[in-house]
Parts: sequence; structure tokens; C-alpha cells
Amino acid sequence: MKRYIILAVLVLLLIFGMFAFFKAYSKEEKPIQKIFKNEKYKTYKSGDLVKFNGEEWYVLYNSSEKDNYVTLIYKGIMYLEEDDFSNVDYKVFEASKLNGYLKGKFIDTIGKDKFREINGYKARLFNEDDMRTLLDVEYDEETDSYQINECPDFICLTNVFYATMIPTKEGDYGTDNIEDDNNPEYEEYSIHLSYYNLSTTYEDQSLESIVEDETLFFRPVVNVYKESLDE
Repeated sequence: MKRYIILAVLVLLLIFGMFAFFKAYSKEEKPIQKIFKNEKYKTYKSGDLVKFNGEEWYVLYNSSEKDNYVTLIYKGIMYLEEDDFSNVDYKVFEASKLNGYLKGKFIDTIGKDKFREINGYKARLFNEDDMRTLLDVEYDEETDSYQINECPDFICLTNVFYATMIPTKEGDYGTDNIEDDNNPEYEEYSIHLSYYNLSTTYEDQSLESIVEDETLFFRPVVNVYKESLDE
């Protein structure tokens, strides 16, 4: 008789345990529920000022509540004092030391897990797609430059210039039709490199070919997860 009583108690405990387990499990999201759940994220508009990694950045493109990431452009101007980065490279952007720095040390220092790769980049410079989407420009074939007719203030910062990764029309080493680069008469001309500077003064806004030995200033463009932004 005692044996049956113990068995009955064990059965009751087992039933109670199973009931408690299924009740608790029913409150949790099932894997299939998580797949189809529409998680909502904070929305951002182009030009919004946010903080990332303790510094201020502008939102480059609108980001909806369905997007878990946002594309930003650095608010200020960066300049690397190391000799290897102080001047422009004689290469296309993809092969440049700056691109290597952005893909390597820059991302590693902040934390790779904070970035999302979009179109092959986690960190880059302002590119041709950005130009076509955000600016109103006219190309001048004679000067190999773009005249900017309209530009958001957060992109065309007043009285500064910074490198883009927009390839020049002249090619890697194009020139302004210089007959003899060594002739002092043509010293005012400079060798065009492979990408443009976005240059802004109080009177003029343009994209001009980066030239030989020009100091390299830049504004990183990054794709970061919204949860990585500073509160």
C-alpha cells in the first residue's frame, strides 16, 4: 500500500511539473514566432544628428522602423597625421591606404559587431551613388569637375574640403592637357588622381579632382546597427 501511495505522489509531481513547464513555455516566443514577428526600430531622417562611439554623426539616408541599421556620415573632418596617410595616394580608392585603414584599424578599434556590411562596405567615403541621390550636380568636362547646384548643409560643410571615393573622369593620372609637366610654364597645373574632393566655400560648391600632394581630409561613411548608437 505504501508503495502505491509513493507512486501516486510521484505521478502527481510529474503531472504538476509538466503543467508548469508548458505554461512557462507558452509565454515565451517560439522560434517560428520570432521569424515572423515584425520588430520595430527607431526611425531616422536624412540630416538627423546622432551620437555613435562617443562622437557626433549625421544620418545620410532615411531609415524606417523596419531597418535595424542606419547609414551615417561623420560630422567633422578627419585627418590622420601619420606620414602614410597625410597625403593622397596615387591609386584608385579601392587600392588606397585609406581604404585599408577604414576596413581594418578603424572598424576594429570601434568594434566589428557594431557595423553592418552594405554593398561590400562597413566603412567607406562619400561615393557616386550618394552624389547622384543627395546632390544636384552638373559635370564640366573641360575642368573635370562637378558644379554642385544643390547640396544639404550637413554634406557641404562651409569652407572645407574632404575626399570622396568618386572616380575621376580623367583616369588615374590624367592632366589638364599639359604638354610638358616639367615646363615651369605649366606649374599651375597639377596631376589629377583617381577620385574627387568635395570642396565648399562661401560662394562655390564643387567636386574637384584630388591633386598631387594634396593634404588628405575625409569624412567616414558607416553602416551601423541602431542598437550600437549612443543613447
